[in-house]
Amino acid sequence: MTMRPFALLLLLSSVSTAACAHLPALSPVDAESAKSAASRCQQAFPAQPWHATHTIFASLPFGQNSALLGATSAEAGALHAVLLSPEGVTLFSGIQRGSDPLRIEHAVPPFDRPEFAASLIADVGNTYLSPAGPPIAVGNYVSGATVCRWLPPGGETTDVELASDGPHVIRTFHGARLSREILLLGAPDKGFYPLVVLRVPGTGGYQLEMRLVEHE
Repeated sequence: MTMRPFALLLLLSSVSTAACAHLPALSPVDAESAKSAASRCQQAFPAQPWHATHTIFASLPFGQNSALLGATSAEAGALHAVLLSPEGVTLFSGIQRGSDPLRIEHAVPPFDRPEFAASLIADVGNTYLSPAGPPIAVGNYVSGATVCRWLPPGGETTDVELASDGPHVIRTFHGARLSREILLLGAPDKGFYPLVVLRVPGTGGYQLEMRLVEHE
């Protein structure tokens, strides 16, 4: 079932209110293991500058779904995101430069809503932009998985979980609340994975399946 753009906008702009009591605990690892893990965690994010195109399949509440096309690029910390219809019509184009306000270059109703723009840029940024600086902590979850954690002042926490073959999951937290879980699937090529599945939990949550078409 293909949903109308307005319904897509409302659902993608919804923010989950589900909360967890605290950030997942990390047990310490030795200095050499921490150094190695920190280097491997950075492999979750492509080195700038880059440009990529993905097909996007959005799974939304109430069984409503939508197919879209996304073109994104990043250079010197600036993120440019373009959303297109399957026919190639530009629905949204916006640029985020560091902490500067998001600049919307083009948007057709209802994709011109500020809530939609903020949600889209957050989805793309959390998935493809490395947090600034080294992780503040490297340790193990209770499950035994090794994790790198970034916690910028005034920002959201980012955890990158490692598997035996490299980065496996990216999780972001607003305070103690899980806001996004991003699964990295397949063998990466310069930081780009064949399939990325982004999940926003809770009431009004959604899932985006982003399949890589090309990158450079």
